[in-house]
Amino acid sequence: MDRAREIKALDRLHLAGRPSERKSAEEFVKAFDATAVPTEPGCYIMRDEEDHILYVGKAKNLRARIRAYLNETDSRYTAKFLMSKVADLEFLVTTNEKEALLLENSLIKQYKPRYNIKLRDDKTYVSLRVNVQEDFPRVTVVRRYKKDGARYFGPYSSAQSVRETLRQIQRLFPLRSCTDHVLRNRTRPCLYYQMGQCAAPCVGRIDRNAYHEIVDQVLLVLEGRNAELEKLLLQQIQERAEKLEFEKAAALRDRLYALRRTLERQRTVDVAGAEDRDVFGLYNEGRFTEIQVIFYRGGKMVGGRSFTFKQRELPVEEALSSFLLQYYAAAPVIPQEVLLPLPLEDADTLAEVLTEQRGARVSVHAPQRGEKRALVEIAARNAKSSFEEKRLAEQANKDLLEQVKTALKIPQLPERIECFDISTTQGDKAVGSMVTFEGGVPNKSRYRRFAIRQVEGQDDFAMLREVLIRRFTRAIEEGELPDLVLIDGGKGQLGVATTVLSDLGIEDLPAASIAKSRSLGEGGHSPERFFVPGRMNPIILPQNSPVVHFLARIRDEAHRCAITYHRKRRAQATFQSPLLSIPGVGRKRAKRLLNSFGSLERLRTVSVQEIAMLPGFNEQIAGTILEHVATPRAAVASGGDK
Repeated sequence: MDRAREIKALDRLHLAGRPSERKSAEEFVKAFDATAVPTEPGCYIMRDEEDHILYVGKAKNLRARIRAYLNETDSRYTAKFLMSKVADLEFLVTTNEKEALLLENSLIKQYKPRYNIKLRDDKTYVSLRVNVQEDFPRVTVVRRYKKDGARYFGPYSSAQSVRETLRQIQRLFPLRSCTDHVLRNRTRPCLYYQMGQCAAPCVGRIDRNAYHEIVDQVLLVLEGRNAELEKLLLQQIQERAEKLEFEKAAALRDRLYALRRTLERQRTVDVAGAEDRDVFGLYNEGRFTEIQVIFYRGGKMVGGRSFTFKQRELPVEEALSSFLLQYYAAAPVIPQEVLLPLPLEDADTLAEVLTEQRGARVSVHAPQRGEKRALVEIAARNAKSSFEEKRLAEQANKDLLEQVKTALKIPQLPERIECFDISTTQGDKAVGSMVTFEGGVPNKSRYRRFAIRQVEGQDDFAMLREVLIRRFTRAIEEGELPDLVLIDGGKGQLGVATTVLSDLGIEDLPAASIAKSRSLGEGGHSPERFFVPGRMNPIILPQNSPVVHFLARIRDEAHRCAITYHRKRRAQATFQSPLLSIPGVGRKRAKRLLNSFGSLERLRTVSVQEIAMLPGFNEQIAGTILEHVATPRAAVASGGDK
């Protein structure tokens, strides 16, 4: 995506006029003058009476599109629904349809309009990464895609399958698995070299060119070009044999045989004549939309994923177009071909955007017959199956929440539960955590972490009070109160929570605490106990009931988050280095220097250019660093390199 053009388009936000502003939707429709709208491509922004953005759309001809809304010639329910709420309309002119597409995507990300499709995918799928720019690359499993010049393969829906694939690659191809820090500082080969699973580039047992020959073979496997890899190995075996390098030829022969055995055990769907492509399927039911994408790589189906959108108001064509641009903005791989379940007005524009992003031609179209149409229908059937499975899961979660409501005697269904926990070691680096479950499942985008600021010493009650005050003061301002507040602890912790809620004027907000089961000796355990306001004795439910398991899972998740954050803060406090005394060098840069060069002694021997090439560095800061570490005085003054 051309970021410069995107920013240029966004700058036009202040240049386009606001042709009409009215107090109600009726007044707006009557008074709006469509002749003030240009006939050029661009985006339009619809606002309600309270100036909230309702919808962002794009059009080849802004005047024609807005007239269709105003004159009700657009018979779609969505158009009538939006015009019943719109009290203000802005338009933004762009130079072409492609720029309008990018601008629409940017505005949706920036303003999050109520009736636009917004891709919220909390589940991060795994991918494989190979940084071919390194002298000695390795294959790693990652969950985030970065534009760093590395090759990414995926995403894959099964992390277990990906890690098994990685183990097979490490068994067949002797690439390093160690980190860059270990690579730079080893003095003798590791155990993997003895096992024949690493070529030991750390100690110079293989040069860069020979190592990259192995990397190229791995890339062929990850691209699904297995037949091409077999042909390449056979050619290399023959070349080694002709040069009388029989040991090298035998190693390649063994690799070829092992590769064939591995491929024979694979069970993938082979599509004749297909190349790398993503196939999208669609299923609609009411205002619910399920989108399924199936990945084909090298002609084989390698996985897929699904997305659910609830209460969709805009037409399915516009929803799919908006979804695709958001989806491929973060996708690790853009294939050669994208197959869609229905034709899109801006398919050619979308193909142009994806082509620029991929650096090679991308075809986007909706097949109407033949083998490709059959692939789209398979994806559509998977979308329907995924929707039905999720609907059953949602119903099961709703039934579970009904049981929670009854067990804890709260007035409403706890659709959103926020759970709090405190973690500290004798008052040092104390933290609090908040986890959020919505509809019975975790919503990690709503997780929060709190560093205790006002409490000194070991006072868990005061720490909990600080966390709750900070959280619910903001929640009241934002109008984002949960349906149930759950506290990890007993009656005392619940008392703190009810006092805070009362002080903030939200004493009607349901709250409960959960006291963890403890060992009673001789193999016995106390039950999980639940405390609620206004009740002296705890509620003790059957310990194998779904309610106990569900609430204990929420409590354990809050505890895990608190412990993780507490350990991170303690680790940050213990990290010390003389590099931290250098102006402009913080913990992040200091760690990067030590990970890249291993030690302060090694850092003294490198050049300004080597440091400046690291991410986040430049020649100015590199010169400052070398100036400070040129003599060992810095290390002595700070107590040595740790």
